[in-house]
Amino acid sequence: MRRAGKLCMILCAVLLTSSRSDSIAETDYQKLMFLKQANPPEKIRLIMTQNYGTGKPAVADGLLFTYRSRKALKVSIAGNFSAWKLQKMERGRDGVWFFFLSDGVYSGRIEYKFNVDGLWTEDPYNIAREDDRYGSYISTAELEPARENRLVTYKMLRKDLVVFRIYKPEASVVSLVGDFNGWNPENDLLRRGTDGIWRLEKRLASGTYRYKFVVDGQWLPDTFNPDSASDSTGDICSVIKIRR
Repeated sequence: MRRAGKLCMILCAVLLTSSRSDSIAETDYQKLMFLKQANPPEKIRLIMTQNYGTGKPAVADGLLFTYRSRKALKVSIAGNFSAWKLQKMERGRDGVWFFFLSDGVYSGRIEYKFNVDGLWTEDPYNIAREDDRYGSYISTAELEPARENRLVTYKMLRKDLVVFRIYKPEASVVSLVGDFNGWNPENDLLRRGTDGIWRLEKRLASGTYRYKFVVDGQWLPDTFNPDSASDSTGDICSVIKIRR
């Protein structure tokens, strides 16, 4: 079973939402490189597949900051979250620069500015701003910590009994596929709880198994399980090891 090395630098499945919304949209790192326009800070969930199998967090919630300039040679961001030290922004193919701030690094009220080729400027796409008392403005935003109950993966109930879990409140049908059921999406259906979490208890013999969820027809790895491998098509799947 080989690791999905060719995808190790892809950042996938971004949740674009406001602090009060549960709507979900998905993208990946390659698509961020092709952003066409900048926007006010957006609450996102970023899945970093380069951390799969390393024991490091594979998921981070936070804010995506963007700034558009084709002519700029260097764009940075600084704010109270960095003690006003410049943080490098990455340039996309169409001149949209972006920076991700994890709520694991900072949460709460954010004050920030962009630095474009040495010149300071407020965020032109964000109407939330305050006078900086130096004849200019400071942009502001809010970053609330993610709700812990959404960051679920499988859980061992006993040595041979596993409960598979995924938070998908908007889904209609969720099933489990893997080495243990012939990758058949009709064999193991999950049930949705009132908390938006789908669950399935399943007994497994000792061994190592690859698996995925099928959410309304879309095949997805277990987002919050950092152990991964490749499936038969070369895509990322999750891994669970049963030891008695």
